[in-house]
Amino acid sequence: MLKTRKIAIFIALFAFIFTYLYATPLPHYAIGDKFVATFKKLNGTVTVEQINEVNYTINLIFNKGFDENAPDRYFIDRSSFASVGITIDTPKAGPWNSTGSGDVDTLLDYALNVTKNHKLLDKVKFVKE
Repeated sequence: MLKTRKIAIFIALFAFIFTYLYATPLPHYAIGDKFVATFKKLNGTVTVEQINEVNYTINLIFNKGFDENAPDRYFIDRSSFASVGITIDTPKAGPWNSTGSGDVDTLLDYALNVTKNHKLLDKVKFVKE
């Protein structure tokens, strides 16, 4: 009787754990998803694309709007161009690319700011392409 009860409990636990693991989805990053922020005033784009299940790539270029070759005075969000390695060749900035890890879907409707000495140059939102 005790042996039968132990086997029944083991089977019930196995079935519960198997069902729970099957019902819980693992993180799924859609490879090839692409988000683009198009800057009108700076005539530029920032493109973020999921390249595999873990990593994404960022490509950035601005074609006008930069009047000083001082990357420490220009910021994208809260990071200076100098700290992330974005070069400026007036009136252009970039091209620049980098990779990171995570899910690009978190960028949907995320607002990206470009500033110079705390003055807003351009602001756009990412859209899914």
